[in-house]
Amino acid sequence: MRVLVTGAASGIGKGIAERFLSEGFKVVLLDKNESQLAETVQQASKLNGTAESIICDLGDENDVKSAADSAWNCWDGLDILVNNAGLAVREGFVDIPIANWDQILNVNLKGTFMLSQAIAKRMIKEKIAGSIVNMSSKNGLSGSSKLAHYNTSKAGINLLTQSMAVELAEYHIRVNAVAPGFIKTPLDRKLKQKENGLTLTEKTPMNRMGTVQEVANGVFFLASNEASYITGTTLVIDGGHLANASEF
Repeated sequence: MRVLVTGAASGIGKGIAERFLSEGFKVVLLDKNESQLAETVQQASKLNGTAESIICDLGDENDVKSAADSAWNCWDGLDILVNNAGLAVREGFVDIPIANWDQILNVNLKGTFMLSQAIAKRMIKEKIAGSIVNMSSKNGLSGSSKLAHYNTSKAGINLLTQSMAVELAEYHIRVNAVAPGFIKTPLDRKLKQKENGLTLTEKTPMNRMGTVQEVANGVFFLASNEASYITGTTLVIDGGHLANASEF
């Protein structure tokens, strides 16, 4: 099986790529950070699969088109696309610069749309029964402070996922999303802090942060044939965080 994972140089994206590689898949790792991506690919060479890399800024339309071509041509097609790459910045709603709003929406939502469209067109043309998994967030399902642009981008991912699933089903292409809660990554370490005396994970019934591997397992499941009758779904991986909304 041939897989493209975006934002694969570190964090959840790296974990997802490693999960597929551990099963012997051929994986293209895409990221903007060239040095970090090279290090990740070198580490991946120790796993069972085959890893290749592509440098791409998902906020740049020309970069995305070029990356789609390169990834597709790497192994003459793709069976799975994982749109993991994303940005987040904590800042109050009234203080968000337009440049930050545009950057986060461009990478998180528009980049996912552009790459998915480019790969789906090729899957349809080559009659590949593929799977696309998008990266949402618990923040796309419930509001929170100081992340209006990020929350909006992830809410958009949820509806984009459903819309893609409806239209691509006739071509045997399934589209789903995962919505992680607080996960042990460099990004979430920045977001995990006390506000008004409340540690954010205190609201999580399992009383801990999730692991990258737990998210990667969810992505792997949705992309696999084990989920052959699942499409248009957002799988929440948050330790019960959203289920506990009325507790505070």
